[in-house]
Amino acid sequence: MALIVSLESEMPPIVLPPYTMDGETTIQEALDAACRFFKRAASESQLVVADNGRVLDKPNEKLSSYGVGHWSMLILRPTADRRYKRVTFGI
Repeated sequence: MALIVSLESEMPPIVLPPYTMDGETTIQEALDAACRFFKRAASESQLVVADNGRVLDKPNEKLSSYGVGHWSMLILRPTADRRYKRVTFGI
């Protein structure tokens, strides 16, 4: 399963590695992968479903329990009251 993730208020979205994530992947694993890719602190970030704005807030739940499936779009946003500023892109 591939997840598409973008930083809040930024484009373009990316296909998030590792590309082997599926519905059995936990939210924490997906959050860690997104934060590692975008070089953000997982403790200050959260994933949101782009379609409906639902916050993925239970780290031990599976992605499928939130209806996140193949090619779902997620948004990585800060939990702190500040905006991300991109200084590098990629791993």
